[in-house]
Amino acid sequence: MKFKQWLGISQNESKVTTFKSSATDAFADSIALELKGVSTEAVKQVLEARETKYMKAVLDESYFVLDSLVITPRDREIAQKLEEFLTTHEAVDTHFRKKFFEQVIQREYRSSRGSLVRVPAEFEVTVQLGQDSLESLSAEEGFQVNLKGRRISFFAEASLTGPLKRENTQSPMAKAMAQVASSASMHRATPSPSASNYSQAPHAASQLEVVLEDKRGLTNHVVDFPMVIGREVATSGIAQNVNTLNVQSTYVSRNQIVVCELLGDAYYFVPESASLSCQRSDGVVLEKLKLYPLAKNETVELRCGVEFNDSDASPLQGSYADFALIQLRLQGISHDKTPRPRAVP
Repeated sequence: MKFKQWLGISQNESKVTTFKSSATDAFADSIALELKGVSTEAVKQVLEARETKYMKAVLDESYFVLDSLVITPRDREIAQKLEEFLTTHEAVDTHFRKKFFEQVIQREYRSSRGSLVRVPAEFEVTVQLGQDSLESLSAEEGFQVNLKGRRISFFAEASLTGPLKRENTQSPMAKAMAQVASSASMHRATPSPSASNYSQAPHAASQLEVVLEDKRGLTNHVVDFPMVIGREVATSGIAQNVNTLNVQSTYVSRNQIVVCELLGDAYYFVPESASLSCQRSDGVVLEKLKLYPLAKNETVELRCGVEFNDSDASPLQGSYADFALIQLRLQGISHDKTPRPRAVP
């Protein structure tokens, strides 16, 4: 997201005079990216230091809370530029500082062991001047910067509290399933022509075949309903009767696609927690919590890694290691019984 978008400025506004502020935009985008990087690294370092004291089973059922994050400019010049940038825009929008740092801080952080850090909704970053922030670059340091091109302008230090036990409430997936069940009832009450031809066979008479093409190559799976497909699907946040299937790809949500059977029909949908959507082979970008019927003996191809509300997205051409391909196929279970004779027309 560009700096202009944070301020709500439309690039297509023709009646407003556009001033040359590319230098300010570039500065905002540059420091926002760097602040996000040093902040993430600071949280990651303190999290990895804390999590070694706990067993994996404890970490899976708990979370840490980001207590503070202090950002310190590394020299006098960057400290002056940052303060001037913030105070100038605060004269226009008194909440600008908070809005700016909301773009820097993630709502959650995770370590390679799966430890979770949550950021409170009211959390605010602290910008603090240190000894280095009051000193200018020496001639030798300036020469080294010229040789290397740039240097890290900020230092960040984070502190955590916890771990705290995760709430024993209905999981996000269970809530999504409940919402879908309600939506399915409405669909059955007023069926649409596009849904009338889909199979209404019960669960016992059908099985789901899933073909994945990701970093591992092509794999085939025959699974039971309901099924959650995604990257590193967290079983702790899913109801006990839900099966999981992991996708090894770069651009795929942790919980990407849910396939379930409701009122005798099979459906697939993108859950509320997904950060990315999927694109069907016909170009349709899936919407959150919208039911898509899955017809028997019909293959549905979904390509992961598409932004929501991108209805004009062109078909993805990247590698399957980055943009995984998910194929869904509902098949009837064959039974070794003598077929009944049919009348010849």
